[in-house]
Amino acid sequence: MKKLRLQGRHDKATSKKGRDRVLKILNAARDLIIDEGFHRLSMRRVAERSKMTVGNLSYYYSSKSDLLHDLVESVLQGYEDDWDRFLVDEHLSAEEKLASIITAIIEDLATVETTRFFPELWVMATHDPVVKECMIDVYSQVRLIIARLIQEVNPALDETSCYALALFIVSSIEGHTVFIGDDKSCTHLAPHILKVAVPTFLSLVKNATNDSVQPLSA
Repeated sequence: MKKLRLQGRHDKATSKKGRDRVLKILNAARDLIIDEGFHRLSMRRVAERSKMTVGNLSYYYSSKSDLLHDLVESVLQGYEDDWDRFLVDEHLSAEEKLASIITAIIEDLATVETTRFFPELWVMATHDPVVKECMIDVYSQVRLIIARLIQEVNPALDETSCYALALFIVSSIEGHTVFIGDDKSCTHLAPHILKVAVPTFLSLVKNATNDSVQPLSA
């Protein structure tokens, strides 16, 4: 999992002290979820991990929902910051950028943080509307980034086809979490999956047509 990145909109994080406090809270919340699960997330337990009172925590986050929403956005921003180094690299072609991001996502699956955090997010999303909204936001942003690169690699594809292919790629990668994530039954095969996945996805994108992606209209 990538380093958390604070959201600039947080009105309590305008000073260095404020930013440090918010980052400390977000890291504590993330680590609590990773170590004990979403069901153990509470303002009191986050305050304990942050070594502050619940009252001090409430100054920065008035509710668990606000904290959770900011945490998920900060997690996503951390990934986007990491991917930006590929996206802004003028020496890389669109195909190389897409390959680099796919590689980064698959390699990240093997970390203990990602193996635990995102499955917890999936479970909670079935019960908590706030978590569901956060999860939708996370994966929507990832798909949009990949869809834009698909459009550059294969300009003949329309927006619907690019988004459908991006959805297929992201869901295929995320599904591997239960198999090649940290301490899973097939963790040792993660390098093999990476070697197969990248050229397979690139070939799919380069050879796809709108007709091959979209169903025939009735």
